[in-house]
Order: sequence, then C-alpha cells, then structure tokens
Amino acid sequence: MRLFFALDLPGETARAVSSWRDRELGRCGRPVPAANFHITLAFVGDLPGSRLERLCLSVDQWLAGDTCRGAELQLDRTGYWQKAGIYWLGPSQWPQDLSLLAQKLGGLSSAAGGKRDKRSLQPHITLFRRCDPAPPAPTRPPSIPLRYDYFTLFESRQGKSGISYHPQQHWDLLRT
Repeated sequence: MRLFFALDLPGETARAVSSWRDRELGRCGRPVPAANFHITLAFVGDLPGSRLERLCLSVDQWLAGDTCRGAELQLDRTGYWQKAGIYWLGPSQWPQDLSLLAQKLGGLSSAAGGKRDKRSLQPHITLFRRCDPAPPAPTRPPSIPLRYDYFTLFESRQGKSGISYHPQQHWDLLRT
C-alpha cells in the first residue's frame, strides 16, 4: 500500500480550482483530475497492514492529547518545479499549526516504518504534471478559499485509467 496523509478538497473547492485552472492556464502539461486534488502533508510510502494499524493508532493517541486546529487557507499562489515538471497552486501563507501537523505526521510515519521526507512543507495542489516548459503566468491570479477541519490517510492505486486516491481513515481537527 502506497500511503500519504493529506488535506482533502471539498467538491466545491476542487471544482473552483479546476475551473480556474482550465480558464486561466489552458493546457500546459498533463492536467491532474479534480478528483485527485489534495494537499500532501506527509508521504508514508509502502506499509504492510500491521504497520498501518500501528500508524493509525499512534495518530489516534497523539490527537487525543493535542489541540491541533483546522483553519482556512487562501489558494493565491502558483509555482513551478522544473525538475519534476509540476505546476501547482497553493497558499502564499499558512498557519504554523499546519507545518507542525505535517512534521508530526511525518515523524509518526517514520516511526511506523514509513519514509521520512526532510523537505519543509510547501502546501500545494498539483495542477499539471509533465510541464515543460513552465506555463505562462495566469492572467488573473487565483483567490480560492480552502477550509480544512480534518486530514485523511490515502492509499494511492495505479489502475488502467491512471492513479486514483482512496481514503483509508479521516481524523478531525478542532474547529476554530
């Protein structure tokens, strides 16, 4: 099972992101389906079932004693990672709690036998893959709100029609 923790996008937010992308950017690579939009918090990698149970239990235990809160992000910035060929949308600012959540989930994943990503968090939604060269700047900058009250552990599956993401478990965050 290839797993990762992420913020899921509500349907209306995913549709707004997809509509903005299609209107402002056209086609400049392989577009990511709106159903796959998410903000990765921590990549876990492959875990057998027993380690997955251990990971979920450790997240439950941590959240039982923590005051991690949901918040709202403003998706107002685009970026391009040339080496990966990824064009993305994300917030120009985010709460420190989101970075702490990502760090904690990364640590719990590593302790359960998952991969440890040492890069700092840059919350983003991948809009296009295989972009070469970078797409031109959008004519109208994005301004899409994203409220998050929970995070999800997803399984990534490769199928005939591409990659799809399947929720395994959700955890609620305190509401602000």
